[in-house]
Amino acid sequence: MLKRIGKDQVRIGMFIEALEGEWLLTPSAGRRYTLEYEDDAARLRNSNVCGVFINTSKGLDVLPSVARRSESEVPGRAAMTLSASRGRKIRILTVEKIKRTSVLLKGIFNDVSAGAAVTFETVSPVIEEITQSLDIDPSILISMTRMKTKDGATFLHCIAVSALMIRLARHLKLDAAIVPILGLGGLLHDIGKIGMPIEILTKAGGLTEVEMKLIRRHPTLGHQILSRGKGMPNIVLDICLHHHERLDGKGYPMCLPDGQISLYVRMATICDVYDALTSARPYKKPWTSSEAVSWMLYTEGAFDRSLLREFIDGVVK
Repeated sequence: MLKRIGKDQVRIGMFIEALEGEWLLTPSAGRRYTLEYEDDAARLRNSNVCGVFINTSKGLDVLPSVARRSESEVPGRAAMTLSASRGRKIRILTVEKIKRTSVLLKGIFNDVSAGAAVTFETVSPVIEEITQSLDIDPSILISMTRMKTKDGATFLHCIAVSALMIRLARHLKLDAAIVPILGLGGLLHDIGKIGMPIEILTKAGGLTEVEMKLIRRHPTLGHQILSRGKGMPNIVLDICLHHHERLDGKGYPMCLPDGQISLYVRMATICDVYDALTSARPYKKPWTSSEAVSWMLYTEGAFDRSLLREFIDGVVK
């Protein structure tokens, strides 16, 4: 349920839908999110907004005891400073964990380039790291987008898609045993790009017809690579081969119709495209989350629309 409250009533755990007043000057302008840190709550209380709209179905409501409390009852500066310090420390530790995860994944991809097979046991530690990072700080996806560079974009993209898959699977309340497998599918969906020329992957301009034809081979190549490893789940192979298929049959590499595209592939397509749109690329600036989901909603034939709405409702904040 939507509710308008005073800015002095905000607290950690609330889901912020919108701000009222001169909100364009605030750090939270234009986004829907869960208020997770006391320093963010303090900035909102001290901002120039005159009202806050919260969604009590997605977050906490106002405490009856603080609905009319006076300014003297607001937590002291020392407590807020301590909470803010802890929040910053958690963010730094989580970003460092993601950096280590990226290095680990790069090493795995390099081994594959040298002819090694990918096994579930080889990659599962990366999934554990990603899951732990999400449990510590769900907002780490924002940090990953900012960390992406020309050389490391592919690895951080794979990690981001993996994290999005895990969050979407949890939101959909899928069986707990399937969640890490879907995370693995997101992590390895683009492994076929190790066989693509780096000049094409980092090209600043549009691709030629020949280059596009070559890049469209990466799902098939990735499927071949993953099929060499023992024990690779069929779900992961499915995601790798088909994550560029479209519901209108205009995708690649097999132009599959709607009825032959699994739920897991539909999830991967949404997560893959969303992260690509909101990330800086050699040929474009990153879109905002709002721009990305708006484009996805109005793009006909590419995405499962009911699943996309679940993604927006449960993952995009």
